[in-house]
Amino acid sequence: MNILFLGAPGCGKGTQSKIIIEKYKIPQISTGDLLRNEIQSKTDLGLQIKDIISSGKFVSDEIVLKLVSKKLGQDDCEDGFILDGYPRNIAQAESLDKLFNDKNLTLEYVFLIDVPSEILIQRCIGRLICDSCGWITNSFFDDKNEKEKCSKCNQGILLKREDDNEETIKKRLNVYHEQTAPIIQFYDKKNILCSIDGQKKPSEISEDISRILNP
Repeated sequence: MNILFLGAPGCGKGTQSKIIIEKYKIPQISTGDLLRNEIQSKTDLGLQIKDIISSGKFVSDEIVLKLVSKKLGQDDCEDGFILDGYPRNIAQAESLDKLFNDKNLTLEYVFLIDVPSEILIQRCIGRLICDSCGWITNSFFDDKNEKEKCSKCNQGILLKREDDNEETIKKRLNVYHEQTAPIIQFYDKKNILCSIDGQKKPSEISEDISRILNP
């Protein structure tokens, strides 16, 4: 079960990924995590990545693709995986497509979680994340407050991300519409795109996804 989630920042990709990870026991492939793990492992590539990031530059698509390829070859990806936040543009999507062909892999489901921009802005401004279990809630919809104890694990506290402010979110949405949104058409042409109404409750979105995965 090889899955890709698409959607603008705050659409709920992370929440739905966590549900699928827990339900189907397949890993989430996060390029940010791959970069951090490579740096921590102190491999030659990891040291190269560290130097690039330290100099304020962006890690190239080629390096990111190498890390994704390495991860896909690991045992925990044998039964499937979830891609969240990658690819971010058409060039990355095309390179990933070639990598899949080389590895005889098939991307089976591309879920687009569709939410209007005005709602996304509200969601991001109100987003709170538990610093212990990673549970995500929202002050607008769930009547939660920053630094409140997490009701999910009863251990951590709910914190707001520094980049969850209106100015930053609008910039991220602009980047998404310019660079990432064209990928939707790319996967739609492959007939693997599944559009999901992201305005529903997370549990209802999860049910919609489950019906597609288990028809």
